[in-house]
Amino acid sequence: RCCRDDGLGEKLMQLVEHATFATLMLKPLQQQQAEAFLAHINDNRDIYEEVIPFVSRTHNLAQMQTVISANLTRQSQGEALFYTLWDGEVMAGYLLVREINRDANWAEIGYMLGKQWQRQGITTMACRWLIERLFASGLDKIALCCNDDNQGSIAIAEKLGFKLEGILRQYFVVNGKRRNMC
Repeated sequence: RCCRDDGLGEKLMQLVEHATFATLMLKPLQQQQAEAFLAHINDNRDIYEEVIPFVSRTHNLAQMQTVISANLTRQSQGEALFYTLWDGEVMAGYLLVREINRDANWAEIGYMLGKQWQRQGITTMACRWLIERLFASGLDKIALCCNDDNQGSIAIAEKLGFKLEGILRQYFVVNGKRRNMC
């Protein structure tokens, strides 16, 4: 894992102020977004709980604040980047660089988008924006992992030009179940 901050996070955070996708605005993750983030999870728990590990462990404001705090710590150490997507005052989704490995020069991206905003090309646009900036920063490879039965995310990965390199068997625990990732 990357243990140094080479300025990538700062450079990408400066670009965030100008990023919009359809009607959604991208903002840096902040602790004061905890209530809106928890409301977003609760509104979309039925589509997130079986595919996103932290969702099944996040049921109250204190747990949400802990998740955000841990993510902001990882971001400050140059290990990851976290953004929220907003439709006015309502949180619509989450875009992240889950891991940055500068030694091997790659990163893994992820996302979640609420039901109301799905199937409009927003996730593809937001990921394409993020991927372009990560490659422009000098990274050689971007990974996108999802549950091997998540057909929506697999389709997004294919639209973005990703190729399946393999299946990670029983790689993540989501809602108490070990899941395969592709």
